[in-house]
Amino acid sequence: MNEALKLEEFTPFDTYLEQEKNSDIRHEYLNGQIIPIEATTKAHNRIKRNIIRQIETPEFDETRCELYDENVLTELLEKKRYVYPDIVTTCQPNEDPLIIKHPTVTFEILSPSTKKCDKTTKFFRYQLLPSLNQCIFVAQDEIDVKSFLRTSDNEWTLTTLTELDQVLNIPSLGSHLAVSDIYRNIQFTA
Repeated sequence: MNEALKLEEFTPFDTYLEQEKNSDIRHEYLNGQIIPIEATTKAHNRIKRNIIRQIETPEFDETRCELYDENVLTELLEKKRYVYPDIVTTCQPNEDPLIIKHPTVTFEILSPSTKKCDKTTKFFRYQLLPSLNQCIFVAQDEIDVKSFLRTSDNEWTLTTLTELDQVLNIPSLGSHLAVSDIYRNIQFTA
């Protein structure tokens, strides 16, 4: 099926999931609404690859964690809210072949058209997931990485990285990502 799924007043989750399996484009699912996801840019894809290269090390491979990128659904609320993070990790076993139910870390690579929704509505929903330890937003049009880390008091602390010599720490994965490597080979327009 090449055309986008029709936005209906309410689509049952099972219908959405069956249509999504056969669709050429991805759609998020929010309370019965089917939302198409826009195409990504070359910069978006390069940043995503740069991040994955830094995380998927031999040490990461020895953990019980798994990393998926943008084509695996993440469950925010069972049968009600499902999204496609750009990168998601999970450290809990999951039998479902299509859906991550217990994400540990999510990355959203921001585009001008999605950044408002990603940093507000989507982030508010991510915060409700007990398994999620960290939510990271990466701008693609400037050096700007925002990391929200859950504390032991169930609060979120923000770290903003805007310099190439800074390092993004991901404690739950034992990873340290150089900002210069996140933005390797990215050209910013003036």
